[in-house]
Amino acid sequence: MGISLEQYLKIIHCTIVLTKFKNGLPKKPRCTNGIHVSGSYIRSRDVAIQHDHIQPNHPYYTNCFIFDLDYPVIPEFEYSMFGFPMPNIITENPQNGHAHAIYQLETPIYKTDASRPKPIAFGSAIQRALGQVLEADQAYPGILTKHPFSEQWRVYTPREQPYTLHELADLLELNQVDLKKKIKPSEAKDLGRNCCMFETVRHWAYVEVRQYRRTGYRGWHDAVLSHCLEFNKTFTIPMKQSEVRAIAKSIANYCQRKDPYHYQEFIHRQTIKSKLGASKGGVARAEKYSDQKDKAMLLRLQSKSYTEIAEAVGVSRRTVIRWFQ
Repeated sequence: MGISLEQYLKIIHCTIVLTKFKNGLPKKPRCTNGIHVSGSYIRSRDVAIQHDHIQPNHPYYTNCFIFDLDYPVIPEFEYSMFGFPMPNIITENPQNGHAHAIYQLETPIYKTDASRPKPIAFGSAIQRALGQVLEADQAYPGILTKHPFSEQWRVYTPREQPYTLHELADLLELNQVDLKKKIKPSEAKDLGRNCCMFETVRHWAYVEVRQYRRTGYRGWHDAVLSHCLEFNKTFTIPMKQSEVRAIAKSIANYCQRKDPYHYQEFIHRQTIKSKLGASKGGVARAEKYSDQKDKAMLLRLQSKSYTEIAEAVGVSRRTVIRWFQ
């Protein structure tokens, strides 16, 4: 007996969705046939796809959002979930109806030291909002998912086209308050951990970098990494060290690159405060040496000695030392 055109198109549709999922897997994903029985282990992609659970996202990028739904999924999605973003893949446990909902992304969200923080924060806000809409299990770490190629699960593919972040944001009607909401370490997971660590540690680093202006990059990077590793311990499920190192490198590079600008802004503010609080004579003297001080600060940022700065701006070495003190 042949198949109808509708059945044929459904098979093609399912094949496209599952092929995209398979192509997005890491080259050596983590996998298992029973997390509570044998634990998980890293295998080649060809070996890993033969297991019931598999790691869908690479440590350095997220190409899909995974949610654990502890309720009979298919009736909910067919009747009460209409109007919300539909998953690309649903892998259902036939014994109780519980499932994993997989949302595929058109463009992966990268989490390396060269990544921009805004897409990560945007993705984290969307992931958090989707989890709330779906009433997903908040304790699910999102590392392993029910593998759609396994015969142990029922597999549905409601949507073929992957989502863009802006499309999901529009469907979820996210506003600026939702996007800027801060995450507590105890509540952070997946992309949320990256955002939480970056936002917390960077504010510490803006001030702390001043103590490492003469020690070189290595000392500064090690200090940031140490702080990030300690902060990682506050998460319910800590990130891998490779992810922590990427965040630490990003913060260290950014703060060191921006430090001269922020330092000059600080000096400028201090100068204004001095002028406002000084006597008339003090104001006159401050204005007299204002340009020389600015020039001295710039030369100091270029690692010039006090003697070289004194000769360049035309004052005594002791005066230059006093300015910096």
